[in-house]
Amino acid sequence: MERLRQKDLVALLSYLREIYAHRDLESFPTTIVSTLPKILSSEWTSYNEVDPRRQTLTWAIEPYPSEFLEGAQVFEHHIPEHPLITHYQQSRDGQALKISDFLTRSQYHRLGLYNEFYRRLEVEHQIAVTLPAPAPLVIEIALNRSSGDFSERDRLLLNLLRPHLVQAYQNAEAVTRLRQAVEDSDLGVVFLTEKHRIHWCTEHARGWLSKYFELSRSADSLPESLQRWIEHQRSLLSYNGAAPPPREPLILERAGKRLVVRLMAGRRDGQDLLLLEERTPSLSVDSLEPFGLTRREVEILLRVAQGKTNAEVATDLYVSPLTVKKHLEHIYQKLGVESRTEALARVLELVEVTQR
Repeated sequence: MERLRQKDLVALLSYLREIYAHRDLESFPTTIVSTLPKILSSEWTSYNEVDPRRQTLTWAIEPYPSEFLEGAQVFEHHIPEHPLITHYQQSRDGQALKISDFLTRSQYHRLGLYNEFYRRLEVEHQIAVTLPAPAPLVIEIALNRSSGDFSERDRLLLNLLRPHLVQAYQNAEAVTRLRQAVEDSDLGVVFLTEKHRIHWCTEHARGWLSKYFELSRSADSLPESLQRWIEHQRSLLSYNGAAPPPREPLILERAGKRLVVRLMAGRRDGQDLLLLEERTPSLSVDSLEPFGLTRREVEILLRVAQGKTNAEVATDLYVSPLTVKKHLEHIYQKLGVESRTEALARVLELVEVTQR
């Protein structure tokens, strides 16, 4: 019975730690094809999603055959000839199998699949495992060589690896569903690496980081002021001989809106999460009148909050733009501000306090 050597097991364990890192379905294929040859030598490694019914192929391959750009279309034409795909369709057996398990060398060389596709890539030997997928889809991970067929040790190693590949794929599916759910929500989420860099963030979060903070040094860097705030939050939980204060959110205001940033600590130091939420306190006649404004001033301020110009406000209220300007001056004086933006920020702050 074939057995793995200690160095094989060490390499296998190292590889498993790499593929279990949280990835989505978009990055999973390229990760597999670029890393699998580290433990099982292969000249061409591919991740293939094949639909034999429609004869279509989606693939990731390393190294990418830039001189054979039409390769996917050629492969699609010969899908019915592939012995490993045919076997899986009939048996649903996803264990490691070689082309040589089904065909002699001469039989393989007579196939159109070989002469029009594999021969151009100099693929003489292939071993592959298949991941569970709803029929008729076949998800196959294949390793290919130009010489020296794969051994029983290679087969054993790939079979030991397969359950982990299955689980890593299912994890990637779950991460993809989670990210989509987060993207569809009103929250912004930033996943941080151990070195406090951005591992992944939602579009909401990236937009708010750009809107409320200074530019970052690079795409995966946090703005410096946000990084300093995170470091301060971490220091609050360091032992200094006294009970620490509560970890308060960071609150920033821009153009009458408010961004609330919360730091969620991960179990491992540095692998934290930022939750971002932009708030616009609800404004109404009833909510603004308690602040010493007349009803007409409130009506004007509500329209200013909608982004309307003085002329547009005047049209709405059947007054002149000059009258609107005069009312705004009275509003600024009552609120202790000097501009429309400052007036909106001030009333939003007052309204939020009363609504708590």
